[in-house]
Amino acid sequence: MQDLGMSGIKMTTSQKAIDNLFRDAAKIVSEEIINTLTYLGEQCVVKIRDRSGEDSWFDQTGNLRSSIGYGIYSYGRKQISSAFAQVLEGASGAAEGKKMIEELASHYATAYALVCVAAMSYAEYVEAIDGKDVLASTEIYAKAKVAEYLRRGIGKAEKRIQSLVVSL
Repeated sequence: MQDLGMSGIKMTTSQKAIDNLFRDAAKIVSEEIINTLTYLGEQCVVKIRDRSGEDSWFDQTGNLRSSIGYGIYSYGRKQISSAFAQVLEGASGAAEGKKMIEELASHYATAYALVCVAAMSYAEYVEAIDGKDVLASTEIYAKAKVAEYLRRGIGKAEKRIQSLVVSL
């Protein structure tokens, strides 16, 4: 047999650098998913809270509108939640919203999740019996937009990761 002078491929990048790249890439993907879900959560809150009484319901205490917000979870850990800004005298609504977001973390232990809430016990009644839109249209909106927004977020992650790969 003739020796063609071929030698094996030699890796010049250290294993530590490769391990760091994979760690950093996973972190970037996680950050972009959370950023994307946060943006969508903010859009959902605006769609729910910032409507006139004719388009939603007429506030009496402000508790229902104050209880509306969102939380972002990553494998059972709350990452971000909205401010639950108080409307009128709705301090207990804001407190209920924050409490519900804290309690829901364990329900999302196996994935990333965006959860929008209207935490007052009568929210379902207002929607079902009074025929007012509390969360229904926002759920439809979020489901329609999530794939598009995640594609954008993954695109941003790819660009950030590519810049890491180039620097190796």
